Amino acid sequence: MAAADGFSIKRIPSVGSNAKYKMTAEFMASGAKGTLTATLLEKITNVDKDGNFTVEQSQVEASGVFDGEQVEVPTRPPVTMTYKANGLVSTIQGALTDASSYRMENLGAVIDPGKKVDIDEVWTSEIKADKTLGTRSVRVEYKLLAEEKVGDIDTLKIKGTLKETDGENAASNDITVWINKADGSLVQLQAKWSNAPFPGTSSPVSATIKITKIAS
Repeated sequence: MAAADGFSIKRIPSVGSNAKYKMTAEFMASGAKGTLTATLLEKITNVDKDGNFTVEQSQVEASGVFDGEQVEVPTRPPVTMTYKANGLVSTIQGALTDASSYRMENLGAVIDPGKKVDIDEVWTSEIKADKTLGTRSVRVEYKLLAEEKVGDIDTLKIKGTLKETDGENAASNDITVWINKADGSLVQLQAKWSNAPFPGTSSPVSATIKITKIAS
């Protein structure tokens, strides 16, 4: 049964907690198709008194195919990302960190509305452009779809539509996430990107991505 007073989607991070995810991606870049599989490792390294938190993320065991040819995908050094309590990224540190990194994070954010929400409730948000970081304005709309079980984890299923509203080749992301009801952490994600500014690429990319939490 649904909670009588709605559900909180706020992330409640815990220092030292770890998560391991399997990622699969299919993409189009420079007119050719590609696939990528990788394992993502995440660790919460800091939580401050205001609820801001820092995540260290690494990409390992990666392999890929591009235009029919197997390609070498190097292990990515750890990237450190600090998030505001509402889920919006504030700083990113690590290899290949540039404006594209911040744009991608903004287009994948699940922003806490600051209140509990009901099933079928819609909430919106505006992420303002930041000239210093090189980001663009983003219009965001979310909807809480359902309570669902993913494996043995009780989750909330959320649908999001995120679109840049300025600049050329504006990027967008149609995303569905399943978050742990207990702490708001990611359990599963499906995303469909258009004109995505993936770091390290020379032109916009269209891609579908699935990320699933696996046993550590």
